Formats: sequence, C-alpha cells, structure tokens
Amino acid sequence: MASTLSEWSSKPVTVLTCDGRLITGTLAGYDQLQNLILQHSYEKVYSMESPMERVELGLFVVRGDNVAVISDCASGEDDDDGEEDDVRAEPIQQIGGNR
Repeated sequence: MASTLSEWSSKPVTVLTCDGRLITGTLAGYDQLQNLILQHSYEKVYSMESPMERVELGLFVVRGDNVAVISDCASGEDDDDGEEDDVRAEPIQQIGGNR
C-alpha cells in the first residue's frame, strides 16, 4: 500500500471511508498507519431527494482506521464540469467492522 500511496503523492485521490463518506482531494501526505492528509478536498453527498451536493472541506485529515478504499482520479475527476449535478443515489451505508 505504501508504494502505491507514494506514487499518488500530490495527485487527486478519492477516499471511501468506513462511515460511508466519499472524499476527494489532493494527497498531500500519509503515514505508516494510513492516516491521509488531503488538500483542496471536498465531500460528495448523495441522496434520493436531491442532486449530489459538493461540500468543500479544504485541508482534511482522514484517520487510517477509517479508510475503506483509496482510488486515484487519473481521469481528472476533480474538474468541475457539472456532469454529476443531477445524479441522485442512495447514501453509502456504513461498513461494518469491529468498532
């Protein structure tokens, strides 16, 4: 995992957290516990009642024990092209575990 994270330093990534949040930002740093520091980050909030909402977070730290999935955004996902403005979806459910 650490070698992949080093390849993604200073590049846009999307993180799915164990509590179902979808956060995108530029990977500014990480440590051996997989704690992540994201710059220029935002959260995508989905619901069936309203279109996808983009909540600006700025500089954001994600604890390593709350990281479920990390993905690169090679396609330039953080470009604001308005493509997802009308997307509606069920919120992602919390991922069960030994918490």
